[in-house]
Amino acid sequence: MTWQLFQIIGSIAAIGSGSGPAVPGGWVALVIAVGVTALLMTPSVVAATSGTRSED
Repeated sequence: MTWQLFQIIGSIAAIGSGSGPAVPGGWVALVIAVGVTALLMTPSVVAATSGTRSED
């Protein structure tokens, strides 16, 4: 999760720089970071990483 936060901060900085290829690259990084963050919050991932999953 920490990596996604750093990626979001970096992509916002790249978008704000307003120079050439950094802007579209920033948007791509932002979309990926937000998508991965959303996937990390799915119930199956939270259960697998929090240790609350039942052992069948």
